Amino acid sequence: MTLLIGALLSTALASDQAKIEVTPVVDVWLAHDQTTAFPVDNEGTVGGQGQHLELRQRIGVNFKSGEVNLGVIIGGPSDQIWGATTRIPGTIDERDKHKKGFRVPQLRKVALTANLDYFQIETGLTTSHWGLGMLANNGEEEPFFGKPEFGDRVVRARITTKPKLGSPWHFSAAWDRILQDEITLDARTQWANQALFSVLWKEGDDSFGVYGVVRRQDELLNSRTTRVTALDGFTKFNVDLNKETSLYFGMEAAGITGKTNRATTYSSPERIHILSGGVVAESMVGILDDTLKLGFSTGLASGDGNPDDDATHDFSFDRNFGVGLVLFDEVMGGIDAAHYNLITDPDHSGQAPDGAEASVHEGAFRRASYIQPRVQYDPTSWMRLRVGMLFAWSTAPVSHGFYTYRNGGVPVNHLSQPTSGYALGSELDWSLQVGPFVDKDHFLGNSRVSVQGGHAFLDSNLGGDTMGRIDRYLMMLHVL
Repeated sequence: MTLLIGALLSTALASDQAKIEVTPVVDVWLAHDQTTAFPVDNEGTVGGQGQHLELRQRIGVNFKSGEVNLGVIIGGPSDQIWGATTRIPGTIDERDKHKKGFRVPQLRKVALTANLDYFQIETGLTTSHWGLGMLANNGEEEPFFGKPEFGDRVVRARITTKPKLGSPWHFSAAWDRILQDEITLDARTQWANQALFSVLWKEGDDSFGVYGVVRRQDELLNSRTTRVTALDGFTKFNVDLNKETSLYFGMEAAGITGKTNRATTYSSPERIHILSGGVVAESMVGILDDTLKLGFSTGLASGDGNPDDDATHDFSFDRNFGVGLVLFDEVMGGIDAAHYNLITDPDHSGQAPDGAEASVHEGAFRRASYIQPRVQYDPTSWMRLRVGMLFAWSTAPVSHGFYTYRNGGVPVNHLSQPTSGYALGSELDWSLQVGPFVDKDHFLGNSRVSVQGGHAFLDSNLGGDTMGRIDRYLMMLHVL
């Protein structure tokens, strides 16, 4: 890869007329965040988090010479720099809510892109994103509510071509060495590779495409292997219905099949089969020249109703795909982290189950369905108000792995209370954004401040009768 980068750069700079354009990349946010305390198990452990400050930065520079571009960007997950830490012990959740301090910034991009006569070639370390970000998400796009986090990072070699010059069709093939995503948490002990292909049609803001992946991941510490194949399709388009009315629609659907022995069951100790799928759709109708937008977001991730057989049907969205502010990001994420502590506690079992770390999803939307009606109002060019109401249901019986097992397989929740039905709860979300403060052509033309709130009303399946309303307040200064 180093030789290829050097060769392409040498070719680009060989001309006497070669000119290097340097463009800085700045994407920094500072967030003041707090969430109401709530129980995450029946042992007295409490989730939620008091007032604290988080900082995230993505800083770098792009060098362009002719048809060759070299991007170098550093950054990483958010760092908690002040305030209360979470009350859930342990470090399994990569958001590191249990401590304060700065981490060494990660390399997010050191990649070269070259536009040749018939091909575009990209090689190096980069982030990965596809469609609406349900399956592959770079963690850079701000969700409707919430803040951007993480980002899938890969070492990639990609080639893209078109059938003819100016065509909207793009055909790509690539190989990735995965460094970080929701499945690969530590590249030093998890060796993950994938081959992928995609067909993409794109004209302006409208696009649709199909993306296929064949992936193998080896757990080096215990010689466990996961092999999966995924197929993902998406579409996004914008239509002007008349002079004052517009329509936006986006949809993505994916299916995963394969096998793994990273985690097994008593009835299938050698391996388990994987067959799962998910879909998400979103739409907004803009009226009054897009001053007012009305729409919705909805999604479904398949769930496994029989966790003891030889197959799993649980599907998880990428952890960077935001669904509300509280129910999944805070409540379900906290319950997952506490569940891991229970099943790995020597007082409860002599040895942790295989693949116990895979039970922590860091607030990702999974094995559930939701619908969220949305409203957006832009009274001026520098003010935006959003309101949404989230309704969520499980796609499998609501059960807590540890307490349900201890209860003889009869489903109970994280408070060891009986469950029935599939309801998870509802949530009211809102945000007020002020900015940008300067002209869009300015270097910091998209910088803004937002205040957001989420208020979750849990169903009795999640202990709503005893937990009460759970609130989250988030204030962000976003500089980019």
